[in-house]
Amino acid sequence: MKVEIATCPCSWGVFWPDGSPSHVPYKLFLDQAAAAGYVGLELGPVGYLPTDRESLDRELSGRGLKARAGTACYKVDESPDFAGFRQRAVELCSLLKSFDIEYLMMMDESPFGRDRTAKKQEKDRLHKNYQIIKEYINFAKEEYGITVVFHPHAETIVETEDEILDFMDYTGGLLCLDTGHHQLVNGTPEKGDTCAIDFYRKFHDRIPYLHFKNVDGELMKKKLANPGEEIIPFCALEDGIIDYIEFRKALEETGYTGLGVVEQDMAGEPAEKSFELSRRNREYLKKIKMI
Repeated sequence: MKVEIATCPCSWGVFWPDGSPSHVPYKLFLDQAAAAGYVGLELGPVGYLPTDRESLDRELSGRGLKARAGTACYKVDESPDFAGFRQRAVELCSLLKSFDIEYLMMMDESPFGRDRTAKKQEKDRLHKNYQIIKEYINFAKEEYGITVVFHPHAETIVETEDEILDFMDYTGGLLCLDTGHHQLVNGTPEKGDTCAIDFYRKFHDRIPYLHFKNVDGELMKKKLANPGEEIIPFCALEDGIIDYIEFRKALEETGYTGLGVVEQDMAGEPAEKSFELSRRNREYLKKIKMI
């Protein structure tokens, strides 16, 4: 097993190109990511960091950082076909290719994904979205040699295990397994629940890329009881439902070699709090011999 640890703007509360919701300046994010001990970066929303190669290279290399993966978040359902995303795919994949980056982490953010009943009843619409993603996957690989890993995510078009299996069957695609989102959607709030670990063991050959996240059991109970409320149930890696020592054992058993992006949803939090949690998470992973 060899896990290369990385971080990303999301761990500083940056979900969108303008830096929202936390509005951490990108130079401060880069400074603190390096100070927390990280080297690898998942680049985050396109436009937050510089998008021309020379400027991005200067910002990263000056801090000892390396671009390790790209990020593509789209409202897939709002386009009738892949053509609606093609130009953005060209621009992003061209940048990634210039850094010899192997992976592009892709996820959906369509409002359609929040309606589980509609997803079950409108299979043609759902599969239209899968077809767009499949074409994106093929385009990135055939034109740029970049592997797209799709990120199932709570309240999107792919979240439940049944949806993940349907997606894999339809697209043949690979996954970015976000342990926290998988636990939140498919597991229980009980400490030690192995839902995410079991899924990894079963489908590890389709999972070359990981997002490390954990879930607070009590907050998960509140979110399940109040699905309409904005409750972020994620917590420090050592504190939640998922036993990361057991997860490390699963990675060892399967000989995992790849990225493990420490990805905390820090919406609205100050940069210093994000920095401290990112540093703590990395130290914990080192302590349990994940890295």
